[in-house]
Amino acid sequence: MRLGVRDPGDILRWAGEQNTRRLDDFRHRVIRGREFVSFRMVPRYAIEIGTADIVVVAHVQAGTGQRVIATCRALGRRGGRLAARIVEALKPRAVLPAPAQTAKLYELAVPRLSSSSRP
Repeated sequence: MRLGVRDPGDILRWAGEQNTRRLDDFRHRVIRGREFVSFRMVPRYAIEIGTADIVVVAHVQAGTGQRVIATCRALGRRGGRLAARIVEALKPRAVLPAPAQTAKLYELAVPRLSSSSRP
């Protein structure tokens, strides 16, 4: 069962109005700034769907203030990521030094003594 409420306290007030015998397995989560509460409810009356309990998932509907805060946080995160990208782009890139070329050694032919180079 899904339940949307304006205040987390409304969840327990609603469960008290449902003729509940037992509430247990409470879990509270905040996902992207939105509160979720889930719990197992065992009513005093018989349920005809084959189970003795009902799992309730309730989410707190965000008010105007919460939405403004969530929007500011999202803009701050987006701005931080943009600033990090700009700083990364402005960093000097590491230039690898060119490999030093050494002189090539050639093996010269040995001068022949048998022939004279003078005419």
